[in-house]
Amino acid sequence: MKNGKWLLLFLPFFLFADAKNELIKFYKKHYPNIKIISIYTQKPFPKKYKKISFKFANYKSQSGNLIIDNKYYFYRIKAKLKVYTANRVIKKNEPVFSNVSQKEINFRNFYSPPLIKIDKNLIASKVISKNAVITKNNTKIKPDILKGDSINVVFKGNGIEIYSKGKALNDANINDKIKVEINHKIYEGVVDKNNIVEIK
Repeated sequence: MKNGKWLLLFLPFFLFADAKNELIKFYKKHYPNIKIISIYTQKPFPKKYKKISFKFANYKSQSGNLIIDNKYYFYRIKAKLKVYTANRVIKKNEPVFSNVSQKEINFRNFYSPPLIKIDKNLIASKVISKNAVITKNNTKIKPDILKGDSINVVFKGNGIEIYSKGKALNDANINDKIKVEINHKIYEGVVDKNNIVEIK
């Protein structure tokens, strides 16, 4: 203490969390069951740093760049990942849940992230080949009405209701707008809580 005042010594603040562990956490955030076997780097990650950024670290890819204290560090991971794959060819709009099995594969570049769980209401949004990985891109939650479904339609106006049958021209859920074809004419309505399309 000098002249009744404390002399404060300011030291630079460093993060001591291992950069490789932070990279593993980054991938586990998106793939909880991923097993990182090894991490290759062109140059060693620093043991101490002030700031780390994952701006150019792509969780869909095996490789990317970490930005540590404004310097770029290229990395490539080798890993295993548990995914769901198709047991057979799954046709468009068919259920997925009963036609898949889980297996471990080598982590690779994914155009669309693999699903880590399969909902019972999940259906194929396109034809899925046998042994193909189940992803967000080739599946969807089954809507209340599927494109091509035969649906009940009611025309309402001036206190009059006229019921008919139509063909859904797009997927839709309750309260969604939907286009229907009736006798080669196209109408737009809204799906009510009973899955009936109301046209006013």
